[in-house]
Amino acid sequence: MKIIVTNDDGIESNGIKYLAKAVAKLGDVYIVAPRTPQSAGSHAMTLHKPLRVDEYPLNVGEKKALRVSGTPADCVLLALDVLVKGKVDLVVSGINEGPNIGSDVIYSGTVAGAREGALNGIPSIAVSLDAYKDFNFDVASKFTYLFAKKILEEKIEDRIYFNINIPNVNEEEIKGVKFVKQGIRTYKDRVLIGKDPFERTFYWIGGKVVDDDEKDTENDAIRNNFIAVTPMSVDLTDYLWLKKLKDWKIQFP
Repeated sequence: MKIIVTNDDGIESNGIKYLAKAVAKLGDVYIVAPRTPQSAGSHAMTLHKPLRVDEYPLNVGEKKALRVSGTPADCVLLALDVLVKGKVDLVVSGINEGPNIGSDVIYSGTVAGAREGALNGIPSIAVSLDAYKDFNFDVASKFTYLFAKKILEEKIEDRIYFNINIPNVNEEEIKGVKFVKQGIRTYKDRVLIGKDPFERTFYWIGGKVVDDDEKDTENDAIRNNFIAVTPMSVDLTDYLWLKKLKDWKIQFP
């Protein structure tokens, strides 16, 4: 088995070390990760300049570790096309510092790493931890190993990827696993306006999460200490609206 491990927090993050060490029990792990953090970089690819790749051993059981001067999507594409020889069986992205739920999956570089794997016909997983400090990677890495093992056993052929969000608690506090839909994530006060030392106006995008009460979603699961698993497709077609549109009568020209 050959497994590509990537992330968007950068190759020096602790999350990728825990992740690589966990899935190394399943096969040969090739860590191909960004040289610098790429959070919120979405599925960006580097087309306007060359990419640089160099070896950067992490010594966590990997076959090889490479750092790339690009995005998570760049990393996976390079790994599949030139950096890893032979058939790749699985792509795993993470462990991200912070959850990736609702609409955040559109912006997430972690999720994009998994999506790039799925676009190339390889079962893929994105793993995120619901915390921004005091990270407990033990539960996340242990569950990822179990889920990755199951995926490899099932021999999935669909262009699908799995978005996993894990509560930042000890194992005994985890209530179980829920398979849930993608929820909605909204923010308030999304733009901070200020002045720099030279009295020039700046705009800083961020914001505070607006609490939601939607049920059967990733957020609903993790706030109740369940691990949330959401299957996602690379097909973005809204089939309900596609059916409705076929009834529209528009003549052109």
